Amino acid sequence: MANLRNLKQQHIDRFRGISISHDLHPKEREEIKYMLQKAKDKQLGDGSESAENLWFKVVGKGQRKKVLKIRKQVSAS
Repeated sequence: MANLRNLKQQHIDRFRGISISHDLHPKEREEIKYMLQKAKDKQLGDGSESAENLWFKVVGKGQRKKVLKIRKQVSAS
C-alpha cells in the first residue's frame, strides 16, 4: 500500500483509472457509512457551511475512528 502513489504517475497510461482500497468487513463499511452520514447531517443542521464544500473522511482504527472535515479546493478557471 505504501507504493500506491507510484501508480498515479502521469507517464504510465495503463495504470490510469485503477483504484485500490483497503479490504473492509461489511460491518465496518456500514459503520463508516453511518459515521459519514451522521457528520453530513450534523453539518447541514448547523447551517454554518454547506456540506457540498467539504469532504468527509473517516480516519483511525477500531474504537478510535473519527470523521474529519476537509475543505474542497476551489479551482480558479
